[in-house]
Amino acid sequence: MDRYTPDILFVQRSIQLFDVNKCKILAHWLDERIRTMEIDKQQFKTSITELNLSKRALHVLQYNNIITIGQLLAQAVNWDNIYVLRGAGAKVREEIYNKVVELRKQR
Repeated sequence: MDRYTPDILFVQRSIQLFDVNKCKILAHWLDERIRTMEIDKQQFKTSITELNLSKRALHVLQYNNIITIGQLLAQAVNWDNIYVLRGAGAKVREEIYNKVVELRKQR
């Protein structure tokens, strides 16, 4: 018995207790966070004015301190964040959603 045997046994017992559904939820959460961190640095610095959004959508984003494409994409990882943007009605949210989908397809 080497000195690592107790640690290995502990890990083996722990793995047996894993809940697969909770692991899937954790994996999804980690995937979202990693994608957020991998946003292209140049895109993170690019102004949202380059997106050709309507004046209303542009104003809503600026009012909520989202001034770069990277900030928008980071915010859009969780769509609940978009729904709580102050001043964003259904049409503006749809416009922003469509633009984010388009940006993600380009990447």
